[in-house]
Amino acid sequence: MPSIPNLTKIKELRRKFNLTQKDLEDRLNIPQATLSRIESGKGNPSYLVVKRIFDYLEEFSLNQKHSEIELKDIMTKNIIAIGANSKIRDAIELMNQHDISQLPIIENNTNYGSITSRKIQKIITDDKNLVNADIFLFKELPFPEVDLHWNLSSVSNMLITYPAVLIKEGNDYKGIITNADFLKISIHENSYI
Repeated sequence: MPSIPNLTKIKELRRKFNLTQKDLEDRLNIPQATLSRIESGKGNPSYLVVKRIFDYLEEFSLNQKHSEIELKDIMTKNIIAIGANSKIRDAIELMNQHDISQLPIIENNTNYGSITSRKIQKIITDDKNLVNADIFLFKELPFPEVDLHWNLSSVSNMLITYPAVLIKEGNDYKGIITNADFLKISIHENSYI
């Protein structure tokens, strides 16, 4: 059985996040009397109860950090895009040059679609001569576009379905966010277990 972490941290973290014992009781369905005994070091709490408390506090901390982080803080501002009249080989060169795996197809400030390294791999595996084909013939769905002030969590959910999300302010593209950009957020900061 895993060891129980330092219980004095519970009170410290609860206060840091401006939570009361009643808040934890309501959210975790753990009686306030039990929480009080745990925080004061009395009694012998089960590992599972203590783990539930720490898991909740860790999630609470991450949600606070994410709510403070804005799209502009993690997006890649220099959008590497390819024009609609380009060839597959042009996309390969751009991806290799910039070490990226997807490209939006943007021309005259219009989002026509996208192309991913996975799609290109399939295309040239099936027929290596298609490396000279027009990219527009094999384009994929356009990356979704969101306003610069959108919620970080909503964009994260979009990345479950799409390889990238384009960030706009008004009619201007300001950046692009991929899963790799979310790795810029350190979820291990201030670890307390």
